[in-house]
Amino acid sequence: MNGGTDMQNPFTHTFGMEPGKYISTVQTEEIVENFSYPNPSEKCYMITGVRGCGKTVMLSKIVEELKKDDSWIVIDLNVTKDMQLQLAAKLAQEKQVQKCFLKPSIEISIAGISAGLEYSKEKIFDINVLIERMVQTLSSHEKRIIITLDDVSATSEMREFAHTFQGLLRAKLPVHIIMTGLLSNYRDVTNKPEFKDCTFLTRAFQIMVEPLDYSQIAVSYLNTFDISEKEAIKLAKMTRGYAFAYQVLGWLFFEKTVNGKSKNLEFEYTSELIKYCYSKIWTELTEKEILIVKSMVELGADSQKVKREDIIKEVEKTEPISSASFNTYKERLIGKGILTVSINRDGFYWIELPQFGEFVRMYHMDEF
Repeated sequence: MNGGTDMQNPFTHTFGMEPGKYISTVQTEEIVENFSYPNPSEKCYMITGVRGCGKTVMLSKIVEELKKDDSWIVIDLNVTKDMQLQLAAKLAQEKQVQKCFLKPSIEISIAGISAGLEYSKEKIFDINVLIERMVQTLSSHEKRIIITLDDVSATSEMREFAHTFQGLLRAKLPVHIIMTGLLSNYRDVTNKPEFKDCTFLTRAFQIMVEPLDYSQIAVSYLNTFDISEKEAIKLAKMTRGYAFAYQVLGWLFFEKTVNGKSKNLEFEYTSELIKYCYSKIWTELTEKEILIVKSMVELGADSQKVKREDIIKEVEKTEPISSASFNTYKERLIGKGILTVSINRDGFYWIELPQFGEFVRMYHMDEF
């Protein structure tokens, strides 16, 4: 307690917000290192993982590090709006580019480009040509560009932007991209015929965000709270390495032990995970995926490893499923971060997300 005045909580349960307490990962460091070289070996990254695994926060940390190098221009685009127009407008704000326009304070718009814009004594009527010219200007000043896209999906805006970016790559300009998104959405993008010419999407270096290290979580809790090493390890295990769970549990434990607010830690912990993540994850599952998840929960796969054949037998109590069909849905559930498979592929599966089994038992086992 703090004499009636709440102390600021270093953790957050606001989705996607960069927290005060953050555990860096090897994956983040590897991406930053790649872009530290004059000619990065990877030009395109796709960061994927289940909701709440830390994709957006990882992207924010990478951007934070890259901005320390003046040679990088980092441009964040809103994936729900016209990304070509956004890119052109943000490039036009760079001082090296501004000098090339006939008018010093240029406002980029579709109407303006259609009427023609004077750039380096050339009248340009096409937004793709304008973007390429501006990138060429920045390149001549030894500037490199990283474009960031958070939560990509197969939209018309993404399609138009993808073709623009592919053109910049073909022109061998110093442009790079870091994207985040659910694996299912990324696969949707790469499988759509309208994206087939955008090879950078299929060739992007894919990063599946890994769970946080238990020992690092325990150390973080130990350094924050007046607790024993044993209790810190217990809390770390409750998160199962899930980044959002680490934040939520830390936030609730801080409120309970420091501000004296939280009353039922485990119940509130589960409720927060359900409210911010699990309810949304559940609505994105197909009927067959739901049946497989329920069968796994029935077998206790949230607390122990279960055999593939046992899951199939449990599913077939409701309806038949072929081995090939099961494999298809299994891969989808792995991509959605719900199902985990033994590394040696020995046929053992389990549910890694903390309290997800309880969520299914409490709210969905009686549904048909």
